[in-house]
Amino acid sequence: MALLTGTHAFLEMLRAEGVKYIFGNPGTSEAAIMDALTNYPDIEYILVVQEGIAIGMADVYARASGEVGFVSLHIDNGLANAFSLLADSKYAGTPLVVTAGNKDVRKLAEGRSDLARMAEPFCKWSVEITHPDQYPSVLRRAFQEARTEPTGPIFVSFSGNSLDGTTDQAVFPSSRNIALPEPSGKAVREAANLLKSARSPVMLVGNRVGKYGAVGEAVCLAEQIGAAVYGHTSTQVNFPTGHPQFLGRLPWSSVRTKPIREKLEPADVMLAVGCPVFADYFYLAEPVIHEEAALIHIDPNFGEIGKTEQPDIGIQAAPASTLALLTAELEAGMTPLEAETAAARKKQITMQSQAQQNEFMQLAKSQRQQTPMGVAAAMQAIAEAMPSETLVFDDSVSTSGLFHAAVKFNQPGAYYGSIGGAIGWGMGGSLGLKLARPDHPVLTIVGDGSAMMTVQGLWTAVNSKIPVVYLICNNASYRVLKINMNLYKEAILGQTNRPHQYQNMDFPVPFDFAAIGRAFGARGVRIERVQDIGPALQKAIQANEPAVLDLILDGSL
Repeated sequence: MALLTGTHAFLEMLRAEGVKYIFGNPGTSEAAIMDALTNYPDIEYILVVQEGIAIGMADVYARASGEVGFVSLHIDNGLANAFSLLADSKYAGTPLVVTAGNKDVRKLAEGRSDLARMAEPFCKWSVEITHPDQYPSVLRRAFQEARTEPTGPIFVSFSGNSLDGTTDQAVFPSSRNIALPEPSGKAVREAANLLKSARSPVMLVGNRVGKYGAVGEAVCLAEQIGAAVYGHTSTQVNFPTGHPQFLGRLPWSSVRTKPIREKLEPADVMLAVGCPVFADYFYLAEPVIHEEAALIHIDPNFGEIGKTEQPDIGIQAAPASTLALLTAELEAGMTPLEAETAAARKKQITMQSQAQQNEFMQLAKSQRQQTPMGVAAAMQAIAEAMPSETLVFDDSVSTSGLFHAAVKFNQPGAYYGSIGGAIGWGMGGSLGLKLARPDHPVLTIVGDGSAMMTVQGLWTAVNSKIPVVYLICNNASYRVLKINMNLYKEAILGQTNRPHQYQNMDFPVPFDFAAIGRAFGARGVRIERVQDIGPALQKAIQANEPAVLDLILDGSL
């Protein structure tokens, strides 16, 4: 094996792993890498000017492409700037490898940060390379760990001296031939017996349904048993949202609040696939599943099963094959009466779904002339103007519910969204989506507060010529905080009166996103009337360049 510097061992490993993009903001500790990149034209460095944008781009690129996203940051200062979004990537289980250069190990007495320890709370594995021989083996393990359940971010720092030293270690990629476990026949039969006799089954779907290609199997099973279907921590297409049995997404922050518990109360068998059971922000003692109901939890991530709610049947296995086996077992074992009862449930759920849609359409119609624009009317105008092949990144936060009522996503990969918690995803996330799926128009719908967290992403869009259309929901407030304040008062304090004033949740000096967009070199348009949304959106998509559409929306609750 020929001698390589640590720098070249690093870059050769990226090449071996098939890395096409480095999302990063370099510093002096990455000087050797930036110098050597001229010899690696197959690896493109996408420059960001704020570290959260690099995480957002890499996260959504990984989810949309199926590859591990790669991020390069700079020592302790740059790394720390990434933690707000990296925490969400860990929670979502996004496969990322994040790196940062560090000082030479001989600088210990003068002061040297322990970067691996800094990143440890936000990553599945966190380590520092201090010798050039370590590059191939550490990076192989990093990529392997990132894509192996439970998937998630990996952090690798490297000392300055390790880049300049030499190694003769072999460079070869990590293995991708690691299969998910298959379910036991006994567990499948027991689950099928519960489901076929259910009076009111409810199905919850999460991101590991879409991630592992199980959407079709989820639909077949839901139709077989006549289940009402909800998304939970569902930030991509895990079930067609236009399907008549899909009744919407459960809010991640408030599953145990009274309205959601009442919605799920009829369930006598709950089937959760590829999602936590349950994830929410507020602590409330009230159970979501009543005592007489049974819980079946299917997930390739063993750590999710029984983490919060004890399942009657827990199955750690590949979602697609497990759902297919369940469907086959039910087709063979359901009596004519059970099949007839399931078909009747499907009709009832379809009527419920249609009633929800009619209610939304009436609301949108009533807001057509409203100023500032009503959210429902604005979302319906977007739905009517979007080309069918458009891909969407959703970071609309408090507007998300009405957006998904207006726009239906039936094809896997048609949309991705932020998992919650941190804001600032949309400006970088949509760029990662466009790089992963360059043949489709991409738009992001993003809240004004979230947009301002990482507005520097507009510079990257223009500088790297990534034609994304940004729809900014400009309601001049942190509206989601007001919603959660009301939840806190009602659910935790038991108060029904809402605040007369929400402290520090409004923007008295409004943001002019059209002007901000133009300042970065993007197309910028301010929109105050619903009827202007469609023409502006179509024109922006046809221009095939970065654009900002500043939607002036009513922010009242």
